[in-house]
Amino acid sequence: MRGLILSFSLIALTSVPGALANDYENLLNEVVAGPVAEVVNSEAVWASVLQQNEVTGDYSQDQIDALDAQWRAEVDADAKPLIDDLMSRPLSNYLKSVQDNSQGVLTEIFVVDAKGLNVGQSAVTSDYWQGDEEKWQIPFNSGGVDIGEIELDDSTGAVQSQVSVPVRDDKGNIIGTATFAVRVEQ
Repeated sequence: MRGLILSFSLIALTSVPGALANDYENLLNEVVAGPVAEVVNSEAVWASVLQQNEVTGDYSQDQIDALDAQWRAEVDADAKPLIDDLMSRPLSNYLKSVQDNSQGVLTEIFVVDAKGLNVGQSAVTSDYWQGDEEKWQIPFNSGGVDIGEIELDDSTGAVQSQVSVPVRDDKGNIIGTATFAVRVEQ
C-alpha cells in the first residue's frame, strides 16, 4: 500500500520551451520511477518519519518556530547541535548515499515529518521547518506531487527543480514528505 504511484503525463510545463519540456518531463519520470520511489518506499524513510512523528506530534507552533529559528542561527554558526544531530542520523547517511550514487542528478534530498520538520537530509537546508511551503503542503495535505520551478541554485550552481512527494505508512496514510532536488541541466 505504501507503493509510490506517480504520473507526470498531465504536468503542464508552460514555462519551459518545447524540446526542453520533453527532456525535463522524461528526466522527472526516470527519477520518480527510480530513486524517488526507492527512497520513499524504503523502511529507512518511513520508519524514521513514524519515529519522529511520535516525538513531534504534540509540538506547538511556538516550539516549531523556536526550532526553526535555532536551525537558521546554526547554519552560519560554529556550534551546530541541532544541525549536527540531524546530519548524523542514519536516515541522513542513507540519503547522502542515495545522492552520491545518483551520478549528479540529485543535488539534495530531505525527508519531512507530519509537522513539516526535517527528519533526515543529504545536505544542510537553510531552514528546519518546511511546513509553511508548498513543497510540504501539497504532498502532505493532498497526496499530490509538487514540482518546483526550474531555477539556478546559488549554493550548488546547478539548474534544478524540486520534486516533492508524500511518504506513506504501511496502511497508505500520509505520514510525511520527501523532496528531491533534480539537476535538469549541467
